[in-house]
Amino acid sequence: MLHLDLELPSKTEKKLKEIVNNQFNGSYENFIENVVHKRKNVLSKLIDISEDLEIEDLAENHDKYLYGAK
Repeated sequence: MLHLDLELPSKTEKKLKEIVNNQFNGSYENFIENVVHKRKNVLSKLIDISEDLEIEDLAENHDKYLYGAK
């Protein structure tokens, strides 16, 4: 079983609860399964993020990206 503690702004949390209740019969498991399958894989997401941030080489400074090291 996966357990996540998210600290969402109250407005975002309220919207998430509405979506889960209205579209997924109150099941967060169904919500996660449906959302995860519709998304790209993690590596594709990282590439998209790096392109948005104009980072050319994620491996060059991986400690900085992963841990916030300077």
